[in-house]
Amino acid sequence: MEIKCRGCGAVIQTEDRNKPGFIRADVLEKRGADFLCERCFNLLHYNRGLEVAIDEEELLRQVQEVGQDALLVAVVDIFDLEGTFPEGFSGFPQKRKLIVGNKFDLFLDSVKKGKVLAYFRNFLKERSLEADGVLLVSAFRRPDIETLLEEIFRLKGKNDVCFVGTTNVGKSTVINGLVKRLGLDAKPLTTSSAVSTTLGLVRVPLPDGSYLIDTPGIPNHKQATYYLSFEHQNLLIQHRSVRPRVYQLLPGQSLFIGGFGRLDFVAGEASSFVVNVPNALTVHRTKLAAADAFYQTHKDDILKIPDVREREKLGEFKKYSFKFGPEKREIAVSGLGFISLVGTGEVEFHCFEKIKVSMREAII
Repeated sequence: MEIKCRGCGAVIQTEDRNKPGFIRADVLEKRGADFLCERCFNLLHYNRGLEVAIDEEELLRQVQEVGQDALLVAVVDIFDLEGTFPEGFSGFPQKRKLIVGNKFDLFLDSVKKGKVLAYFRNFLKERSLEADGVLLVSAFRRPDIETLLEEIFRLKGKNDVCFVGTTNVGKSTVINGLVKRLGLDAKPLTTSSAVSTTLGLVRVPLPDGSYLIDTPGIPNHKQATYYLSFEHQNLLIQHRSVRPRVYQLLPGQSLFIGGFGRLDFVAGEASSFVVNVPNALTVHRTKLAAADAFYQTHKDDILKIPDVREREKLGEFKKYSFKFGPEKREIAVSGLGFISLVGTGEVEFHCFEKIKVSMREAII
């Protein structure tokens, strides 16, 4: 009989520390039936991640293995919508689907939920994606969890509820919120800023005999945080609203977004650029003519993230050219956030080639 970690769902093994579910044999002998693997134990007690090799094909197989009658709940990060929406969503076999935009709490309280929800619905419509329900939530707000519970029980009948999504959209945090609100006697799922915290199917029993099922996060190779160390992932994770930083720029000026990217204002009228990225990430303004030299000099001190090892994983820089105005537009950078462009002009955005960058209508 397979023994699984109650935190991440991985099958327990004592052979290879670099694979999911590892626990030392001597520790396993002393534990009862309810325990955590070494990785989850470190995440829970020391907030320290361990590198684990993950078979992506196996993760996808597990996600699609759940029965057709289960309600599929696709969780995305609404603050990083373009970067976290699962491309294979329409291919999942489940008959009923609920799409949940999590992390709405990263927006300021002044942001109207109705406007963001309208953008979300239009985003789905443009991709010909149909769902039985669409919601915006914060996993940390009780009213949102209650609304989500009502919608889940409206749609699921007596069937299981299967949660899917790319890595780090907050699936496990949402499920923990649901479990707490229902008053279930279940241990919390392991949650952290580490990529792919959940490594196998984790089932939480419901009173009606069905289950809430947490699945492994689908690895997101287009997201900046995928390539970061655990320490840098943890530094950039947001636990409260992102603080917008506003810059009035003239053509010939540049903005560094940490060491991940650089926005060059190459032509146009004086315009406003509102940067919505993690509060811990440095944003630095400089003259375009001096930008290359500044990067080479300060990529490891002022800009800090990513470091030299992370830059090697991210590859070369790629240039994107965008025109904006007179309507407000946004440049979305997967894993980091977005930059609002208010005015008229042309910009170039230089970013590591493995990070998804796109221009969109303003979400706020």
